[in-house]
Amino acid sequence: MKRIAKFTWLHNGNYGSTLQALALQRFLRDNEFDIIDIDYDASLKTKLLNWIKCKNSPKLFLGKFEEAKGRKAYSHPERFVERARRFDEFKKKNMKLSKLYRSPQELKVAVSDYDIFICGSDQIWSPALMNPVYYLDSVPNDKVKIAYAPSFGVIRTTEAKKRKIAGYLRSFKYLSVRETQGQELVKELIKREVPVQVDPTMLISKSQWAEYAGIPLKNEKYIFCYLLTPNPVYIKAVKKISKERGLPVIIIPTSKGPFETGFEEHVDAGPSEWLNYIQNADLICTDSFHGCIFSSIFEREFLLFKRFKDSDKKSENSRVYTLTKLLGVEDRLIDANNIDSLKELNPIDFEYLKNTIGFEAEKSGEWLLNILKTECK
Repeated sequence: MKRIAKFTWLHNGNYGSTLQALALQRFLRDNEFDIIDIDYDASLKTKLLNWIKCKNSPKLFLGKFEEAKGRKAYSHPERFVERARRFDEFKKKNMKLSKLYRSPQELKVAVSDYDIFICGSDQIWSPALMNPVYYLDSVPNDKVKIAYAPSFGVIRTTEAKKRKIAGYLRSFKYLSVRETQGQELVKELIKREVPVQVDPTMLISKSQWAEYAGIPLKNEKYIFCYLLTPNPVYIKAVKKISKERGLPVIIIPTSKGPFETGFEEHVDAGPSEWLNYIQNADLICTDSFHGCIFSSIFEREFLLFKRFKDSDKKSENSRVYTLTKLLGVEDRLIDANNIDSLKELNPIDFEYLKNTIGFEAEKSGEWLLNILKTECK
């Protein structure tokens, strides 16, 4: 049997990133393909060299510095340490990982052990975070390269980066993306029509995700809040909803916060706990793409706050526009301009959501399985 290796983010401490990595591996292993995730965590020297080579924004390192500072300044910094431990434990328990690699040079030696390579999903193709590793640049071009639903996140970038991206894209035998704007960018760069596929988290079932979530952590009703970008307007809205419904709020802050909200904080939550709080909530209030997906999979009511203004050059809203349109929940996408419309929202049609996710997941899954069946003959 041919050996398959997958490249995606595994070390950014993000719930959605970790769970999409798990989902694609599980989906393929359940379909009897021999797949492993390449455990790549670049050294600081490697990250600096890549930053210079790709001319990425200085805000990348400033952002990481601010996050580290935020963790240290938090009243219980050991909870962030516990959170990282739970992430590592979750991956080791539930995924098949290679040994750890720290540089592209190490990867070029490692890839000789595999026949087929997949990259995806998440924003691994972001021009703002550009890294040739996730375009499979370390893999020889005579190997089979497949892109399953990677996201560009933002599509506004320099002409120089567009030329580089175009060169990487041409080395792929099979290409797909996660958003319609990514589809348009690929067509612009290499004149190639490519399909939009669903995020890997949709490829495995509600009951399978329930296995990872475990038994309920709370016996009472509650609202779950998860914000990647602290926003006082959204916090105020959640407090208002909490008061109106008479329900407490559980929040998992990032290293950026928000802290001191008066909500029940669970900074140390790992991926299983994060899933658990979504699975059993009465309402989820989030600005997270994957928060929206898992609310839909678990058939829980949700509000999806916009993280970015559409006028922002670094807006990542394209992914939530594609997702909410697919699921028929555009009215659940809330920003500061329509926050007063919360009382006017129609109930979510969960039967439609379930059927749509099932249909789209089957279509996307078949696309990938047919490719692998052909290449593994």
